[in-house]
Amino acid sequence: MNYIQKIALFIGVGATFAITPFAVQAQTCANSSQTPLTKSRLDQIATNQGISLFEVGVKFERFALSTLKPGDPIAPNGRKFKSYLRENKVKIPNVQPDGVVPLPVVTTFGPFFRKFADAIFYEAKAVKGTLLPPSYQDYQILGFLDVLGKNSACAAGENPAIIFMTTSDVRKISKKTVAEATSRDIGVWHSIACEVAPLSGNLQLGQAALINPGVYFRTLRFPRGYGGPGTPGRI
Repeated sequence: MNYIQKIALFIGVGATFAITPFAVQAQTCANSSQTPLTKSRLDQIATNQGISLFEVGVKFERFALSTLKPGDPIAPNGRKFKSYLRENKVKIPNVQPDGVVPLPVVTTFGPFFRKFADAIFYEAKAVKGTLLPPSYQDYQILGFLDVLGKNSACAAGENPAIIFMTTSDVRKISKKTVAEATSRDIGVWHSIACEVAPLSGNLQLGQAALINPGVYFRTLRFPRGYGGPGTPGRI
């Protein structure tokens, strides 16, 4: 029995958990035979497949959303969400996450099932040279956290979440981003893409790893199923 399971056992019948495996480790490939996918290698794969480098970001996003949760693809998001923090910083009033899904919650005391709309953001980043701090892309990341922190899930004592799906150049998520999220009781998850052996352009997203488990400990929550390992595929 691991540490998380012991906590769940200790919580007992008062536990509440998101229906959404629980990982408290660094992001990793789906198995040890795979090679973490760098942005440079992704660009090379795209070129080999006749994909323009201008399209790489969009192609990676579509791959990530459609494969991270096998059998349950995440629909691309076309909606914008108001962020006053981002507007105050750079005069950009909205953010548009790549994927947006509800947070379903089951409890042992009524109400036994609840669902909070727009409480989970998925964001794909095929990038290098950054750890995705709050200021990234004109404070886009701060905007995401601003919106999630105002979600009705927070008011109900639940934990919204943001899941980053990235190339392996993002070795870890910025401490500043994690701190901002933690201050709002938002879970931060991270999945990296890897190339399946033999190296021929087949890719797979690893298990989404939880970066700040303390937000769930404070609220006695046990989150599950945010994604990964994904289904192997190609951009």
